[in-house]
Amino acid sequence: MKILHLFHDLMNLYGEYANTLALQRAVSEKGRAAEIERLSIGDSLSFSEYDFIYIGSGTEKNQKVALEYLRPYAGEIKSVLADGKLLLATGNSFEMFGENITDRYGKEYGGLGLFGFTVIEGTKRVVEDVVADFEQQKVIGFINKSSETEGVKNPLFVIKQGVGNSEGSPNVEGIRDGGFYGTHIIGPLLIRNKCMADHFAEQLTQNN
Repeated sequence: MKILHLFHDLMNLYGEYANTLALQRAVSEKGRAAEIERLSIGDSLSFSEYDFIYIGSGTEKNQKVALEYLRPYAGEIKSVLADGKLLLATGNSFEMFGENITDRYGKEYGGLGLFGFTVIEGTKRVVEDVVADFEQQKVIGFINKSSETEGVKNPLFVIKQGVGNSEGSPNVEGIRDGGFYGTHIIGPLLIRNKCMADHFAEQLTQNN
């Protein structure tokens, strides 16, 4: 099976390349082999070639660059998710998949529009350790963000300690919709939480 690490150079603030290595190892433990391919700006993308797509966290500036590059692929991403592919976006990368992002100066950037949430960036940066529940298992990590995410219908985590999506939704974090998983929790997420790596590996080995 094939894992795509997209924007491995542009969106890799916290060594999050290790998430793909953790997933590769978890798949190997289930007796299967997984190949990691690393693509970025300027590369030709064909999302249907991959079983799992991963995007990490970047600066607010790099996020907007990645967003513009992904814009022509929004329909294809929607299609592969409908076909059962998995996509994990950590840090601020998942914000790109909503309706819009408003930056700290009030400029609005249209998102990819796959989901109905909106993002507002502020001047205050929140850096906190986080403890959350995921399918009756504990997840740990930290959040470093300057944004609030509103309108998430299907959150990924229940927050036990730390910040959630927004002041209006302090007890839930991230989004899970079909095969799409998005969270501000970094760490790297799959390195610090083997239960998450195993969760994705189980889905991959069952479906492929």
